[in-house]
Amino acid sequence: MPKHNITVWVDADSCPVQDEIVEVCSQYELTPQFIATVNHYSMNKSMMEWTFVDHGSQSVDLYILNHVKKYDVVITQDLSLAVLLTPKRVYVMTPRGKLIREGDADHIMNQKFLRQQTMKQRKRWKGPSSFTMEDRDKFREVFSALLREQEGF
Repeated sequence: MPKHNITVWVDADSCPVQDEIVEVCSQYELTPQFIATVNHYSMNKSMMEWTFVDHGSQSVDLYILNHVKKYDVVITQDLSLAVLLTPKRVYVMTPRGKLIREGDADHIMNQKFLRQQTMKQRKRWKGPSSFTMEDRDKFREVFSALLREQEGF
């Protein structure tokens, strides 16, 4: 018996672990909700639960913010979105398997500010490292553990 009736929301525009999400969710009989801008529409995506929104820069974020509920899981690389979701008691994960907690907000926003200041000075800000198979495995492991805990298994 599940502890909570949860929904898994995916900020899908640039999500590198879509297959892993489907795989893990199927083990728990969950159907993930993929949210993307219309720029990412394709016929291949009609078999899963996809919602396409306007191509505005924050359209996906706003859709998720307006539909998410307590105890849901959101998978996103957008740490600003994560900061807005954690006070709602939503579980937030990155595609690299990092769980974002409400206490991480100050650090995340400070890093964002530093990155913006560096870019204003036209200095180069080092981006993330290449996505690896180890990242996929870690994501799968952490995501499965989170769902197992939420579903009461």
